[in-house]
Amino acid sequence: MKKALALLATASVAALALVSCAPAATGGSGDEGGQKTLGIVALVATDALNAAVIEGATEEAEAAGWKVVVTDTQGSPDKANAAMTAFSTTQKVDAILVSAFASSSIGAGLASAKAAEIPVVSWGGELVDGIVATSSALKVGEDSVNAMLEDFGDEGEVLALTYHTGVLCLYRGMAFEEAMGATSGIDVTSNEVAIPGQVEDGTAFTSAWLARHAEGSGPLAIWGAWDEPGMGAIAALKQAGRTDVKVYSINGAPNALQAVQDGTMTQIIWQDGHTEGVELFTAAAESIEAGDAWEQKTIDVPGVLVDADTIDDFLAEHPDALS
Repeated sequence: MKKALALLATASVAALALVSCAPAATGGSGDEGGQKTLGIVALVATDALNAAVIEGATEEAEAAGWKVVVTDTQGSPDKANAAMTAFSTTQKVDAILVSAFASSSIGAGLASAKAAEIPVVSWGGELVDGIVATSSALKVGEDSVNAMLEDFGDEGEVLALTYHTGVLCLYRGMAFEEAMGATSGIDVTSNEVAIPGQVEDGTAFTSAWLARHAEGSGPLAIWGAWDEPGMGAIAALKQAGRTDVKVYSINGAPNALQAVQDGTMTQIIWQDGHTEGVELFTAAAESIEAGDAWEQKTIDVPGVLVDADTIDDFLAEHPDALS
């Protein structure tokens, strides 16, 4: 895994090196009847956080008079490149929002968009040539692992349920690995889940890990790169009748927040995907207005810690979070 992360980190650094020579895209290509179109390339459109980003971008776009078209890639970079190419050539949208893919994995799609002078905004991808704005993916991972260590301590056994194909989880995993590398008292077992099948993998990996870590064998915890593997882990804990293992996650889907309420999820870093979607569409629209004067930027929307002590106040502030 360390080797894989090193390669991905190298690719990210190389991609970032392109930033200085990256001109901003200067506008849309396909006004149809005077109405602009936003094309959204979703990693997994049915995932709650992906859906929140899509909802935020869609609401903001429609309020501005745009229409929105969504393609669900089910985690496939090939499908993402194909969708971006179709948006740029046959569908001729005016801006593209691509979610949770490493920028190095969508080179063909970015090339098509750049050739058509269509601005691309990325949810969590690196800020490379052709992308006018992105949202930070590393910060929420750092927030999660720091909060976990403050609650769990610096000794024990941790099962990490990771997914390095999606760029959000890639950077979350990098933050986790860096923090664990500096904590000699915690032994980590890492398992990579697949999409689709992330919940089932979370259950299977947790069941196997529990078989090697008997109840009472020490401080035990499970860290999920996002909610769905974490919910799979909770299913395994319930099947085994285990209540001695803490579970930490990121995103804050309704079922994960309910798990915080019933005490089976220890802690979540809630990511405000709706606001990120709004901010990304706004950046795309503003980049069109600015033309050559646009400067690439990173949007940083901080996460919110939700646990047993804060869940009531959180839900009072975000009454739709459970729906």
